[in-house]
Amino acid sequence: MGKQLKECLKEHEKVLSDEEIRSSAEWNALAENLMIRIKIFQHERLIHLIVTMTMCLLTIIVACALFTIGEAALVPFMLLFVMILILTAAYLSHYFKLENGVQSLYGYYYKLQEKSKKV
Repeated sequence: MGKQLKECLKEHEKVLSDEEIRSSAEWNALAENLMIRIKIFQHERLIHLIVTMTMCLLTIIVACALFTIGEAALVPFMLLFVMILILTAAYLSHYFKLENGVQSLYGYYYKLQEKSKKV
């Protein structure tokens, strides 16, 4: 999904920087197309938020278990904690990029709406 988001951002940045004269209907069509894409990315963002929060909760649970277990199971739980922590960091990074990308798309959408009103 990250690749699609980058392509969408580049495409709309190119459209907005283009000096081509367009009618109000064309600007509206571009804005509606972008809103459809934003809705798709919003759904993706919601799913990743749920997964990220679940991973964070699991990380906290395993961290608490590390403090309450005996020495016999310390090494396996430590390995589990490190693996989950790395996975959580990856999910947080991806969610951060997805969130910022969607916010940028909102900015492009507002600019497209302004251009459709000016024409």
